[in-house]
Amino acid sequence: MKGNLIIDNGNTSVKVAFFIGAQVVATNRFVRRDARLLQRFISTYKPDSAIVCSTASSAASQRIEELADQRCRRVIHLTHETPMPIRLGYRTPQTLGRDRIATAVGAWGIAQRLDNASDVLVIDAGTAITYDLVTANGCFVGGNIAPGMKLRFKALHEHTGRLPLVDADGETPLVGYDTDTAIRSGVMLGLLGEIRCYIADLKLSHPNLMVFLTGGDGKLLHKLIGDKSIIYHELLAAEGLNRILLYNQANEKL
Repeated sequence: MKGNLIIDNGNTSVKVAFFIGAQVVATNRFVRRDARLLQRFISTYKPDSAIVCSTASSAASQRIEELADQRCRRVIHLTHETPMPIRLGYRTPQTLGRDRIATAVGAWGIAQRLDNASDVLVIDAGTAITYDLVTANGCFVGGNIAPGMKLRFKALHEHTGRLPLVDADGETPLVGYDTDTAIRSGVMLGLLGEIRCYIADLKLSHPNLMVFLTGGDGKLLHKLIGDKSIIYHELLAAEGLNRILLYNQANEKL
């Protein structure tokens, strides 16, 4: 059976997946400059069709996209104009991040299988942390963008005179007892509070809300939040991109 190549060309790395139908067969991640790994991935799985979601612009990024065009018979380069199973209610769809579209489609598709009456909140914790709302009937309403976890640590270090660069690995007391814990608790507890508050506020207007968490820092944040009703899904963007590709294949757009 012919398969689909999924390429998520993000801000910090390139994530690839191979699907047969709706089933993921293999995934990988690599730095953008090492296109040889993508060549090897394509040679191994021999995909027929591909979809590329690119949020980065560079010569290396262009090379990634060219490889898909050269090695796959049919390729979609995702834009806001690509036919997809949800509607974009965003006022400026041309400025909407393609990665946000991908995760929104992925989360909405899963929610439709679990409870098709649920609205969906997608929290993507990467370089930036995005919050996106999709209604149960498949309308991408919009969302918010905030600095991601690592960006918050980095900003405190780079935009102050003496604050050190710390990370999430360590104690996070409610009241920091030295500079490292003050920074770590300020960033981590602040971020967790932001997420909890946003979910609680949104549930006031959307009581039947299904929440998804994904992204590079998603697994850590999911563990720290400790809310079992929140669904962590590592491959949400890949799931969404494959769903868009399947939608186009079913509607003979490819």
